Amino acid sequence: MKGTLYKMSRNKEKYESANRRQQIFMSAEDVAAGKKSSWTGIEITGCVRNISPSLWEFEHLTALYLNDNQLLRLPADIGLLSNLRTLDLSSNKLRSLPAELGELIQLR
Repeated sequence: MKGTLYKMSRNKEKYESANRRQQIFMSAEDVAAGKKSSWTGIEITGCVRNISPSLWEFEHLTALYLNDNQLLRLPADIGLLSNLRTLDLSSNKLRSLPAELGELIQLR
């Protein structure tokens, strides 16, 4: 799976438009065969309040969309996503951003 975007949403109706980003998931067979994800982007939207620490393991990500959630803070571990070029945090409840964002020198 090359150049795909994985999307998680609790507001399914909002994202059914044909103009939205592509959804592709690994099949159970791919997971069982030990294949690794090559997602370049992840979109997580829909009233999310906390981000799973496992997200920071996807060091290959170039795009992360966390918009339209209820996030109060962004963990310092965001700095682990060194390949990140696009980051959307719009429409959240963030009051500050971690200094580690400055380590993401590829952000546009």
